[in-house]
Formats: sequence, C-alpha cells, structure tokens
Amino acid sequence: MKKRNLLLGLTAAMSLAMLTGCSSGSQESGESAAENADGKIEIEFWHCMGASNGELIQELTDAFNASQDKIVVKAVHQGSYTEASTKMQAALSAQEAPVVAQMEIGSLGVFADSGQLVDLQKYVDAEDFDLDDFMPGLLDASYYDGKLIALPHSRSLPVLYYNKDLFAQAGIENPPETWDELKETAAALTADGVYGYSCPLDQWYYTALVMNAGGTIYNEDETTIGFNDGSGVEALNLWKDMIAAGTMNVPSGQDYNSSEACRNNFAAGTAAMIMQSSAQLKGLEQTCDFEVGVGAIPMLTDRAYPAGGSNLMMFGGHSEEEEAAGWEFIKFMTSTENAITWANGTGYLPVRQSCTEQDTYKQMVEEDPNLQIITDNVQYCAEATFIPEYAETKDIIANEIQKCILEDGYSPEEAVQSMADRVAELFQ
Repeated sequence: MKKRNLLLGLTAAMSLAMLTGCSSGSQESGESAAENADGKIEIEFWHCMGASNGELIQELTDAFNASQDKIVVKAVHQGSYTEASTKMQAALSAQEAPVVAQMEIGSLGVFADSGQLVDLQKYVDAEDFDLDDFMPGLLDASYYDGKLIALPHSRSLPVLYYNKDLFAQAGIENPPETWDELKETAAALTADGVYGYSCPLDQWYYTALVMNAGGTIYNEDETTIGFNDGSGVEALNLWKDMIAAGTMNVPSGQDYNSSEACRNNFAAGTAAMIMQSSAQLKGLEQTCDFEVGVGAIPMLTDRAYPAGGSNLMMFGGHSEEEEAAGWEFIKFMTSTENAITWANGTGYLPVRQSCTEQDTYKQMVEEDPNLQIITDNVQYCAEATFIPEYAETKDIIANEIQKCILEDGYSPEEAVQSMADRVAELFQ
C-alpha cells in the first residue's frame, strides 16, 4: 500500500518531537522515569471502552499487573474512538503519549504515516512470536507500509440484530439474507408503532451495504471511491425506498448518539431489526427483555464487510524498558485465553484462530449461538482500508449520506458523485 504524506491535523512539530525520542513524563537525574517507587516499570495504557467493557478492560489490566512483579500498567479511559484520537494528537504534540493505546483502526494510518508507532516486528522476530494464529481477516489491519504497527484486539463487524419474539409473532422464522427479503420482512413487521428496520445514517453501515452490492471503499488506484459504479447509489436507494414505505426508522442524534438511540429503540421493542456492531451483542442481550437474534447484513450481490473496532499499538519516544513492558502487556491482552475472555464478555470477535479450539469458547458458543454466527462472518471481512485519507473519507461519506436522506431534492446519484469528487481531491 502506498505511503501517504497527508497527516490530517498532526503538525510537523509533533512528528519532529516524537522522532527526537522524547519520553512522556519527567525524569529526575540518575533515576529512570519508567520506574515507580517499588522499582517496577510503570506505563500508561489508553483505551476507549466504557461501562461494562471498561470494567473488563480494568479487570484484565489488574490481572496482568498481578501476573508478574516487574511491570505496572495504568489503564486510562479516554472516551470514544473520536475523542481518544483527538486526545492522542494533543498528547503527541506535548510529548506525553502513552506507551500503549487502543485506537480505532481507521485512524491508525495517520499515526503510522508520520512515524509515531513502534514496529512490533522486532519483538516478533526476537522470540519467534506466532502471528499465524491471528485471524487473517483481522491481522491485515495491523500492517502499514510493510511494518507491523499493531495487533488485533477489540475487533468487530456490522451485523443485523433482530427481535425473535416479534419475528415469531409475525410467523417469520429466519432473518433476511437479501435486500428484497429485508424490505419484505421490514414491511411485515411494521405495525402499531413498530418499525421493521432502523439504522443510523452512519458511513460504516452504509459501506457495509455498498460492499454487499459489489463496491469497495476506494478504487484500485486509490484515487477516489470504489463505489461510483452503481453500488453506492443502490445502497442509498435501499434506505430511501424503505423510509418512503414507512418501514425504516432513522434514529435521532449524530454519530455515537445515533447508534445509542437505535439500540434504545430496539430494546424498547419499537424497531424489530437494527444494524449495529457485533461488539454490542452482550449489551443488547442483557438489556432486552426478549430473545435477541443475530444475522449477517443482507446482501444484494456479494457478502463482504468493512471490519471495524480497534487494535493495540505502541507509541514511540519511550525507553527500551518501557517499550519492552508495553510489548509484554500487548501479548497478554491478545493471548488466546484473554481473547476468549474479552470476546465472551463483550461480543467483540475472538481475534485468534486458537480461540475457537478451546473448550471455554465451545461452551460459550453452546450457551450463546449468536457468537458462532458472528465468528462465522469474519471470513467476509474485506482487507482493511488503512491510509491517512480514510479519516476524512469517512466524514465526507457520512455528510453526503445525511444530506441525501434528510434533504429534499438531493438524489443518490448526486450524493455519490459528490463523494467521488471530494475524495478525489484528498489524493491530489
């Protein structure tokens, strides 16, 4: 993949500061800044998990700290993926970046492109660490410009959740697999204040539909979008048709607030089907007072998904001891045992193939078959789009989607063409 020079808000001063190798925190004469009063190496780990997921992150961090006596990791919650990315840019500018961070995969190209991330390959080579065990559809989003700059952790894909009770009442046995079936099923379930289908006007769910109509996010040359071939228009027409038919609800709010509103509608029984992240599985199962079902995103011509979620990575500018401590923590968090614990407690994907071979995982699947449905769809995750322009591309797509759906007189053809033109400008 070609390396880009667009830094999307990271200033040259930030890059220079990190390249000089400054570590975070102060350092007194004769004493390593990485050591605490007990002589242990102390590092920070930034994460984006709140609520029960955040509690589990803290439990796993505490387990790591208790597993050995040389390293102490301090887990620090930094808000949503967007908030964490903004805070990270500020931390880099102030030379106060953490050693390890959990960052959304779409933003990693910005940091990798400016040389902010540590190439983990040296640690892999030093101990013959097995990368082959990671699921191929997830590991590919850990490389940039030939360098291993992350390991998979909180990875997800978009799925269709459905209310099994409402399905049973309507005499519908299985979730829809095609767009035509989605329309028919939504129509059959729409009645008495209940919408058959609800989805945020979010670029991730839109691009999932685009991919399932044969499109790609970028064209082969990476000069503009790869869905200005009809697939982008088809996806917008699907939503517009369902809204016009009264079978689709557009949840209120923007970004994460809109997704939360969508899940609330589902839990309240006013939306029979919703598109959301697989990471929401456990939360929905615990919140809803009905049986939650999971299905693949309905397709038009293909089965493909834009993988989402976040990876663990290490930021440069720290001592060798701190980096070594960070590597031990990353290994711990992505081990087979802890990957199973994380998947079972959240709904995120099991990132290692060996997870599915363990009795613990088999018992999880037996107790909750939804997990197996999600895991089975990992094979359809498309190669990650991992370039600096991606962050702005997502914003452009989201803006055009909302304009097309919410404003009169702005056609899907106009919206997709505008996406193509605006994204093309990013590559000039």
